[in-house]
Amino acid sequence: MKSKKVNQTRRNLIKNAALAVAGVGVGAGLSPKKAEAQPQKPGTAKSPAPSSLPLSGKVALVTGAARGIGLATAVELARQGADIALLDIAQPQGVRNIHSYRLANRTELEKAVRLVQAEGRRALPIVADVRDLAAMKQAAETTLRELGGLDILVANAGIAIWSPFDEMTSQQWSDVIDVNLTGVANSMWAVIPHMQKQKRGRIIAVSSIGGRMGVAGVANYSATKWGVIGLVKSVALELGQDNITVNAVAPGAVNTPLYRSEGQRRSTSANTAQDQDKVALAYHALPIPALEPTDVATAIAFLTKDDAQYISGAVLDVAAGGNARYTA
Repeated sequence: MKSKKVNQTRRNLIKNAALAVAGVGVGAGLSPKKAEAQPQKPGTAKSPAPSSLPLSGKVALVTGAARGIGLATAVELARQGADIALLDIAQPQGVRNIHSYRLANRTELEKAVRLVQAEGRRALPIVADVRDLAAMKQAAETTLRELGGLDILVANAGIAIWSPFDEMTSQQWSDVIDVNLTGVANSMWAVIPHMQKQKRGRIIAVSSIGGRMGVAGVANYSATKWGVIGLVKSVALELGQDNITVNAVAPGAVNTPLYRSEGQRRSTSANTAQDQDKVALAYHALPIPALEPTDVATAIAFLTKDDAQYISGAVLDVAAGGNARYTA
């Protein structure tokens, strides 16, 4: 087990690299109809990780990877030995109805690539839109071609648009559905054929505590996160015969710009970050107001390892005990 000092050092490294949204940073592209791969230059990665690392020889595709939980996950999987395809929107205004925070940009994606490379692994940046199935299929093919495999999918990309439901526009509803639910489905459709061919694979989708209970002020987001769990459980039943596990993680409050955004504060009637912390602390059973993205990343990494080979169709709550409030 790592010391608290080492864990804090890793957390600070991720923060300083502009990690952001609470598990989300839409994997949409500058060109919504095209996946743009940017293979790294030869010799930019360190020596291959020792074969003793649990994910040595594996390749992971992570969506929404430029910051937030996606970035933390990409770095954690690299630390465990995997090569990483980092897919993200890299365009701050990639979804038009988002106003209280911005999406990731190219600079942040480039920083994410460098953090993965610092772990001694190959890193492949891909700019693509998870709403575009053709682009996602191309992203999977690019990953296979450039990194030589595709063993793990972390479908993390997502957004939040806040509004009382009776005031919500149909476009606000559709934008969140298209990214958070259809985007996860597109990501799965893109990788499943290859995983079926090789008769193995790990798929992890990022849901939320909002997919385990109702959340006032963001019904569109909550509906998608419930939908992600239903999708995960259904696909797990279908793909088990191909030795493909399909699971979800459901984070609580995570310390990212999406969580710290004006929209999130408004939905909880919190005027300041300190007020927001009080709300989260009251919800959590453990004495922590907000988790760090690395806390969620380690849970995701667990589901990719051999230790979790018989876990499928599950939802792993990473919510500081707040999930103990669920009735089932």
